[in-house]
Amino acid sequence: MAKTIYNHKSRIKSSQPAKIKAIYPGMFIGFKYRKGKVFDDSPILLVLYRDYVKEIVHGLNLNYLSIYQMKMLISRIIKGAAAAGGENILKLEDQTRDYDDELPYRNLLKKPYTRLSIPVFKEKRDGNPVSKSEAAYKAKILYEKVIKRVMNQKTFDIYRTYHVNLMSNTKVFEFDF
Repeated sequence: MAKTIYNHKSRIKSSQPAKIKAIYPGMFIGFKYRKGKVFDDSPILLVLYRDYVKEIVHGLNLNYLSIYQMKMLISRIIKGAAAAGGENILKLEDQTRDYDDELPYRNLLKKPYTRLSIPVFKEKRDGNPVSKSEAAYKAKILYEKVIKRVMNQKTFDIYRTYHVNLMSNTKVFEFDF
C-alpha cells in the first residue's frame, strides 16, 4: 500500500468531463471513487486496460508517485515501446477529426487530451485496424517487460483496479509532462 498521496493538479493543463464508455487504454483520467475504506478516493489514473465484461478499469494510480517518479515511469513506458513492437509515444489527441469515427468510444470528447499510444482493439494503425489478439499481445508485452519491472520496486505500488459502477465525476486530462 502506498504511504503518501501526491497532488498533481498543477500538472493538469485542462480537463473535460467524460462518460465511462469514452475511456480507453493510454488515457489519463480522474474520478471520485465511492467505496468505503479506500486510501485515495480521487485517483489520477493512467488507464492500461478496460474489462468490458467485468466492468473494471485497470490502471496505474499516479497519485502514489512523486513528479520525478511519474516522469521516470512515463519515460520508461515510452522507451519500452520497442519491446512491444511499435511506437508508444505520449501525444495529444483530439476526437474532433474523422479518424476512427466508427469506434464506440470516438467523438465523445470535445477537447484535446493526453494519451499514451497503447494498442486498442479496432484502432486503425497505418490504415489497418488492430486485431484483438494483437492489441492484447502488445499490451501484455508492454506490461510484462516495462511496467511490471518498474512496479516490482517497493516504492512503486501503483497498480489498481476500479469498478466502473463505483466511479463518478469522471474527467479526462491534458497533462503537462
